[in-house]
Amino acid sequence: MNLTDLAHVRDEDLAGEASAPEARTLMHAIMSQGREPVAAARPRPKVRRRLVVGFASLVTATAVAVGTGLVGGPVTSYANAAVSIEKADDYFSVSITDPTADRHRFEEAFRAVGLNVTVKVIPAAPSDVGKLVGPIVPGGFKWHGSIGTQGITPCSSVFCAKVWMPADFPGRVVFGIGRPAKPGEPYADNGLVDPNGEEALSGYASHGRTVAEVRAELNRRELKAGYRLLWMYKDDSDGGISWFDEAAPGSRVEDDWIVASTRFHSSDTVDLYVTPGKDAGPAPSPHPEPQWYDMPD
Repeated sequence: MNLTDLAHVRDEDLAGEASAPEARTLMHAIMSQGREPVAAARPRPKVRRRLVVGFASLVTATAVAVGTGLVGGPVTSYANAAVSIEKADDYFSVSITDPTADRHRFEEAFRAVGLNVTVKVIPAAPSDVGKLVGPIVPGGFKWHGSIGTQGITPCSSVFCAKVWMPADFPGRVVFGIGRPAKPGEPYADNGLVDPNGEEALSGYASHGRTVAEVRAELNRRELKAGYRLLWMYKDDSDGGISWFDEAAPGSRVEDDWIVASTRFHSSDTVDLYVTPGKDAGPAPSPHPEPQWYDMPD
């Protein structure tokens, strides 16, 4: 008898709730095998048997892997209770179903499809909860192709995205998953601010206004102000103009300096990204501050 002919059997058949010929034949085969005599002096080798059962049994599984390549190699599709990942020719489709899950569940899925990924669950603004941040390559991306993330809509999960990344990239990659930040807890920084007018305050344009004007608006909204100086410098690598920002105390920032952008630092604080005035002195050398992806696990 060929057991593959019995693959399409419903759960209720196996539970005895139906009496289809396929179910009766399968049960007969199993019982017949169970009654075979076993020689006491020659233990039989263990044989693993698989039965393909209905969908109702599959949905209780904690993880599903599909499309295995070489034995023990990466798969092309993997899903668990936190995330599902599908590998295409030049990108990975990622759907996040539980952003509050343990980070190891996310790492498990990425590594199943062949990527060396560390995932950190990071405090985020309400609009970024559940979103995927990254990919980030500590030390810089130096490989063929490119990396990046693009959100997908509509999405039936909490968050869906396409992640462009070479499938053979050997280095370590870091992703963040946004979780709700506690009141007053700083949000994980999600990259360089736009110096030409990123706005945090609904209905209010801060770009081009003085620090005093924007601070007054924050006071009106019962928000606190943080300050970051935007320094421009010539990038020797390509001859263009680049910038970096550095935290500064309020005592160092003049009222008439100009605000370039604003971004929420936490639920009750907005950072003002300020263009330093002429009396601020020369720009310091770029000195990146430690970021969330630099922190030890």
